[in-house]
Amino acid sequence: MQNDTYQPASLETAACLWEAVLELMRGNTGQKGLRAQVDRCRENLGTSHLRLTVLGWVDAADADWVTVKEECWDRPYDWEWIPEWIANNVDWSGASPELRSPRVVPGENG
Repeated sequence: MQNDTYQPASLETAACLWEAVLELMRGNTGQKGLRAQVDRCRENLGTSHLRLTVLGWVDAADADWVTVKEECWDRPYDWEWIPEWIANNVDWSGASPELRSPRVVPGENG
């Protein structure tokens, strides 16, 4: 989060991103081995630093959401788009999670 002032939608994005990461830490995603990678990042960074890292994704997620919104995405934003965005765009294989580049926007191609 680079901005000093955020709109309510960005605050919702921040909450949704963190909730999705909590689901990853619980192992509720069905992706084999991902929970261990997320746990390793949390152990390396600490929960507080991981949360701040996740907050740093808000601007990217908001920018990507603007490209699709409801015109191309008719499923829940919080429980489907955000987790898919994280799955497509966050690399958990290192000591800390990194946003991939270029990013893949769920629903962008219909």
